[in-house]
Parts: sequence; structure tokens; C-alpha cells
Amino acid sequence: MRNLLPVLWYYLRGYVMIRITGFSMERFMNLAAYRRILFWDAKGVGGGMEMKTSLAGLKELEECAQKTGCHLEILALGGLPEKMRHAKTHPIFAVGILFFAATLYVLSSFVWVVHVEGNERLTEEEILTACEAYGLKPGKWKKQVDADAVTKALLADISDLSWVSVSIKGAEATVKVAETIVAPTPMEEETPCDIIAEKDGVVEKITAAKGTPLVQAGDVVQAGDVLISAEVLVGLEGEPMETEYVAASGSVQATTWAEVTEEQMLTETEKIFGGKEKENHVLLFGDLELDFIKPHMESDFDKEVLEEKNMGLGDWTLPFSLRTEVYRPYETAEKTYTVEEAKALLEAKCKEKAAEGLAEGESVAQTEIRYETYTDRVRAVCKVTLSEEIGKKQVRKEFDVEDESNRENHSVGE
Repeated sequence: MRNLLPVLWYYLRGYVMIRITGFSMERFMNLAAYRRILFWDAKGVGGGMEMKTSLAGLKELEECAQKTGCHLEILALGGLPEKMRHAKTHPIFAVGILFFAATLYVLSSFVWVVHVEGNERLTEEEILTACEAYGLKPGKWKKQVDADAVTKALLADISDLSWVSVSIKGAEATVKVAETIVAPTPMEEETPCDIIAEKDGVVEKITAAKGTPLVQAGDVVQAGDVLISAEVLVGLEGEPMETEYVAASGSVQATTWAEVTEEQMLTETEKIFGGKEKENHVLLFGDLELDFIKPHMESDFDKEVLEEKNMGLGDWTLPFSLRTEVYRPYETAEKTYTVEEAKALLEAKCKEKAAEGLAEGESVAQTEIRYETYTDRVRAVCKVTLSEEIGKKQVRKEFDVEDESNRENHSVGE
């Protein structure tokens, strides 16, 4: 925005497009920069330079051209004053400006964007669909939207909402919601369940908070084996013991193994960023993009969107938004790796990939890597030894309500 404002200002006041030719153009550019004369869209054309500058800056640039022996040629005038001058001789153009202003006023009387904020469990599509049923949707005339009625309807029809606020500013409607607090299900604490092995491994350490441990350190287990049982024997010593069932809980740390495969090309094309970055500003109206002052880039570049915000004055929001972009120039170069460098990169990649998803207290204990070298790349097949938590809860079948329900439905069907 900082770089856009001067250009917009000179667009309103008028600007001129010029061409500079001569043997001292570099000296001319340095002198103009030293005097802090604003010019933009500078580009090399043939044996000269073309650029845009303000009407005030034109006089100073003419002085710079005289001092450096360069030739300055005026190509065209531009900006709002020039447009208005043409409008006087072209009534249709003036009518077009009035029509555009009237259209802008009419468009601002409609809701064009509906935002949803605060939703977590409910999807944005669900809330927007409900709003549409109650008369709030893009393209709706603002005077036909009753924000209070939409608020009450959403609260009445969507039980997961505890609070709703609907506000309309300019051409934008915002629906802020707060969802109800979900009561914790008692199943995890009360429904009998075992702790089973999620994968194969060798038990390093087991801690049972509830339930009966069935394995100990050093035992080899397979995926699905019961590690901590829900069955607990209770009773007095010397008397018959009774079996009770609890929701088993605890921790089972084990040594596990995984295989990771990665490849590294011996020659890659990399981007070398350098040069002056340039900002660009695009005016958006729906799917239409208006890019009036696009920067001229001499080389390849990456474009990154910095921000996108709606335009307006106070509470009055226009049906337009402004996107700020930055152009980062770069050059490409071939990066070549030796086989040893590729192997070092692959080792780091394998360890990083093996550590993905590990929680606190879990780690990569050891790696064994087998390399396969080809003419253009190196492949690494890495066997990784991990130290991780392998226990997970599983409801016992005799207490699985869903499983029992499925069996009953199956019996009825028969």
C-alpha cells in the first residue's frame, strides 16, 4: 500500500510516459535517483529506456537529460486529467463514468460476501446453507435481510449453537457463532476396555494405572496383543476371588521398526533469489481481477500474496477487495551433488521422516541405511529403530454397545 499511494496520487493528478535515449543513460538514471524524482514502470526498449513520471517530475527529468546529454521524448499523457479531457470530446465516455458510479452505488446496496467466524465442529457450508434458507446469501438486497430474524432462526434450528451474531457492514455480512460445549463421554472412563498393541515390537517399559498388565519388559508382542487387560481380580485373601472389569489405562513403551525410502537427485535446478523485490496491488471484484499498474520484471520471479482485504470507508464496505502481492526475482542454476553429499542429505531426510508423528518422550534410536546409486540419483532404504508408545484402547467385545447393536440388527434382518 505504501508504494501504491504515490502512483495513485499521480494518476489522479496526471502523468506522462517518456523515452530516454543517449550514451549516458546510466548517468541520467543515477542523477534522477539522486534528486529523488519519482518514476515507475521503467523498462528497456531498443537502445533506450521508457518510463512514467509525474508532470512535475518531467521538468526535472528534462534538466537531467540536458546535463547528461540524453534525449528525452514525450510519448503520451495519462491519468485522470487526460481521461477527463477526452471525456469532454467524447460524451459517451462521460456517460460511461456516470454509469459506472451509479452501478457502484447500486452494487453496494447488496450483500456480496458472507463470512462465518467461530465455528469448529460445524462446517462453514452447513451454516451458510442455513443462512441462505433464512434469506442471507450473496446477491441479496440488504434491505431484505433481517439480521435479528436470521440470528433467532439459527439458534432455534441448529442445536449445536449457543450464541449467534449477524452483522452487515457495507457489502459484507459476518456471522459470528459460539458452539455448545460437548459433555465428555463417560465411555472412556467407565466402559471396560483393554490396552492392546498398535504394532509389533519389544516392550521396554510398561506402567498400568488401571487393569492387569499381561506383559513385561523384554517381551516380544505383535499388533493386536492385549498388553493391559480390563480384567481385575478382587476379594479378600483366602476367599474366592471375583472378576471385575475396568477401563484399562497406562503406558507401554516399546522398541519398534520401520522402513523409509528416499531419493536424492544428483543434479537439481535451484532458484537463486536476488535483485529488488516489487510490490503489486490488484483490485478484485468477484472473479474479476483488475491489475492497472503491474510491475515490469526483467527476470523470472515468484509471486507471493501478502494480504487481501476489503475496501471501504468506515463502516461502509465496497464490493471490492485489494490484494497485495510481492514479486521476488530469481535466476536458476544447476546444483550438482557428489554421491557422498547425496548420501548425507538422504540420511537427514530419513531421520526426519521417521521422526514424523512421534510424541514427546518418543525417539529414533537407531538407523541402518542401504544406498543404491544410479547415474542420476541415489536411493536410500533406511531401516529405523524407534522407541515409542504402542498401546491403544480397545473396548471388550462383551461391552461393545455398537457391536451388540449391529448383531441385533443382523438377527432382525435374518
